[in-house]
Amino acid sequence: MTLLADPAITRAVGAAKSGAIGAIESVELELSSAYPPYEGGPLPPPYRDAGYVFRERGAHGLGVIEELLGPIESVDAAWSSSGGEPDLAYDTWRATVRCRGGTARLALAPQPLRLRVRGAKGELRVPRFGVPRLLRREARPPATEPAPTSPTVAAWVDRIAHAAEAEHAARLAVLALSERVPFLVTGAAGSLGRAIVARLRADGHRVRAFQRRIPAAPQDGVEYALGNLGDPAAIARAVSGAGVVIHCGAATKGGWPEHRTGTVVGTHNVIDACRAHGVKQLVHISSMSVIDWAGSAGNGPVGETAALEPRPEERGAYTRAKLEAEQLVAAAAAQGLPAVILRPGQIFGGGIPLINGAVARSAGGRWLVLGDGKLELPLVYIDDVVDAVVAAVTRRLAKGEVIQIIDPERLTQEDVLGLAGGARPVLRVPRPVVFALGKLSELPLGRRSPVAAYRLRSALARLHYESDRATTLLGWHPRVGVREGIRRLPR
Repeated sequence: MTLLADPAITRAVGAAKSGAIGAIESVELELSSAYPPYEGGPLPPPYRDAGYVFRERGAHGLGVIEELLGPIESVDAAWSSSGGEPDLAYDTWRATVRCRGGTARLALAPQPLRLRVRGAKGELRVPRFGVPRLLRREARPPATEPAPTSPTVAAWVDRIAHAAEAEHAARLAVLALSERVPFLVTGAAGSLGRAIVARLRADGHRVRAFQRRIPAAPQDGVEYALGNLGDPAAIARAVSGAGVVIHCGAATKGGWPEHRTGTVVGTHNVIDACRAHGVKQLVHISSMSVIDWAGSAGNGPVGETAALEPRPEERGAYTRAKLEAEQLVAAAAAQGLPAVILRPGQIFGGGIPLINGAVARSAGGRWLVLGDGKLELPLVYIDDVVDAVVAAVTRRLAKGEVIQIIDPERLTQEDVLGLAGGARPVLRVPRPVVFALGKLSELPLGRRSPVAAYRLRSALARLHYESDRATTLLGWHPRVGVREGIRRLPR
């Protein structure tokens, strides 16, 4: 279906061509470059071909422009990666289009759709038009066919898409992988992954970094394997020849499709590739969120043997995915895969904020704390987590050990706000009120509430975290510590 068949676009084009705004002078058209969540397996065309976005959606945009302004005479286009759709080679496209009847601007970006037509007597705006099947973000990529276009539009689309594809191929050509490399770090573009890569390089090691986008400034001593964790072929290329795999990669936003692909399917692919290529060790970065927080309250210190979350779907997509991923690694280790599982606490530093929803929320110049502010937080500074990862490698732990990485100094929400919250006043919402609001949120809304009672009971569980495994198995003690880490944060 062509964009010109959209009812809102049809009405706007018809009104403009009827003279409702006088002679048409210019057009601005913005189309979304967002695609459906990638669910793993072979990459679909939008993520595989650098020029696909413009070939598909640019054709629709140029078709609308030509309909309004007449034959296209020239197109000056540019493309870039903004990170809004990191699996796309280029998620932002901008073009100045000169036509016989005027000039237009076309943009493809991860943003709402909009059309503005200016005329001599006024302008027409379509801020959010209905999206035809071809451009709709659905659960799975729709089967698409080229937009019906004039030969002129088709020629310009092909010229621009081909130039983008050639540029992307040239950028990829310089990212060759060596036959052997000591370390592979997945999720290397994330805060923890970047910190681990930096430490390994500082220690003189060559590193292979697995990430979704070509780096703006490649680092010396780092080779880059590109792809999505859900793509088994990309993971296989990345793992091939690596001695140790440090698996930090996971989804951190989106719904269950994104978390399932990036965390669960991704970990499954990493395990399969480690087996196939005989890696010496897999260091899997898990999360304290896999523990049954609600059920552990009042049952003594929370260590590695604490019960795992029995209702992960109610805790949210992140917890559910991290739990399934850890269980995959544990099962693989029981079957002989050389692996160790690290469960960092609440990491901060290196771009990861200290004050998040677990501590307080910003509201009208105040800090809003759910509860009395006395919850113990399992904090750990990012450099200390990196120390633990390096120690796990140095000590060659590979029998499926599970080790919590939490600073022994236990700070509460109040402590953190006192150290890093500035002079803002603090507003505390009593626990009974919080839980009552959680129950109310469970009234039928057609979707699971993000503040349902069970999720709140887990988030506000009074827990004490304690373990000596990091010391006995890793020889780990915080080198920086939470107080010094807080002092190092940008003000």
